[in-house]
Amino acid sequence: MKKIINVSVGLVLFLSILSVYPVSAQSAKQGKEAGKPIPADVTKIVEKSCGSCHSEPGNFMALPHVNFTKWDTYSPEKQAAKAKAICDEITSAQMPPKKFRKNHPDSIPTQVEIKTICDWAQSLQVVGK
Repeated sequence: MKKIINVSVGLVLFLSILSVYPVSAQSAKQGKEAGKPIPADVTKIVEKSCGSCHSEPGNFMALPHVNFTKWDTYSPEKQAAKAKAICDEITSAQMPPKKFRKNHPDSIPTQVEIKTICDWAQSLQVVGK
């Protein structure tokens, strides 16, 4: 009986707190500025060279770094940081990985595609931060 009373008191307290401080996905998102969608020319390159691992269902090790399926949910700052990292990785030939390059030579981004990605990444950089 004592246990039921403790659980009941805890539940009432919890619900009281929720009524004072309501939490919702909508209210959490309202304070954040939405990021920009990826332009069509960049999307084409991403689909060819990155999408198989960095889009859902993708590779469980790759998705935490960049998930293009969720790109539009990233804040502008996060998009800018991720895009810069993408440019750095493809410029240094770290991405796509060597094994992927060997098995999918047609997926390796060309120098023109790398420039397109890096120009896009530069356009996302937040001025003054």
